[in-house]
Amino acid sequence: MFAHAPGLWRYRQLRLAANRSDLYRAVPRVSFDAPEAAQPQGMGHGLFLSEADLAAFGGNPVARETIPNDAHNFIGRIGAQLSAPGSGGTLVDRVDEPEVQGPPPAPTFVLCFAPRTEAAPVEAFHRHLTERVARPWSEHPGVLRLRVEPLPPYGRSAMSSPGVPHRWPTDATYLGWIELAVRNEGVVGDLLAGVADELAEQVGAVHAYPVREIYTIISAGRPTTVGLRGYPAVQAIDAAGADEQRSEAVLELLFGDAVRGLDRLRRRT
Repeated sequence: MFAHAPGLWRYRQLRLAANRSDLYRAVPRVSFDAPEAAQPQGMGHGLFLSEADLAAFGGNPVARETIPNDAHNFIGRIGAQLSAPGSGGTLVDRVDEPEVQGPPPAPTFVLCFAPRTEAAPVEAFHRHLTERVARPWSEHPGVLRLRVEPLPPYGRSAMSSPGVPHRWPTDATYLGWIELAVRNEGVVGDLLAGVADELAEQVGAVHAYPVREIYTIISAGRPTTVGLRGYPAVQAIDAAGADEQRSEAVLELLFGDAVRGLDRLRRRT
């Protein structure tokens, strides 16, 4: 359904495993343990090139009604956050695989950061996370990919889904996250040890969720084959060597103008 909603430049679904508090040595005043009820099992990550694209997505019936109304069928709790334009970014990418499908090619984690106090100044926390944590980490030779995403304070979800609760189950909500791909798991502990003093100034908790699988639904403004058909179907196409099933002509016959993604939206506006 996301592949059929216009406006997205990139959309991925990250399937997460349980928090790994064993990756680090102890850092005074920073917690690495997360209650099971508060641990996300997946994350949808979407990027828009412009406010106009965001408006086109939000105004489309698929995004406005169909997806939210379907969420109760497979999600027990949801929180949708909308980051400010230009607040996040990829600082290093040595993996350079824009359309990862299935298990990531290197150990990958979503690291979520909660502030020391609920009253923490948001902008100061975001600067701290970006400049004193993410940027030094991006220079480590063992880091293959790092993207930092500051988050606004958690409140009402940016996407309402009938029948799906939005309330966070604990008081410690996240103000930012880092997507981190590393050469090996030991790099994560080294990174935390390297900024232990800086971390404790603003951060009260760090939770590390291993990324089990990534499904890239939209890439560079166009739906991927996985986005249109689903990962199991693409696995079958690969196993059978049925490359013609990926052709634009076949996809357009099956899915119509939706295969053109943002190109379709640009033509109409």
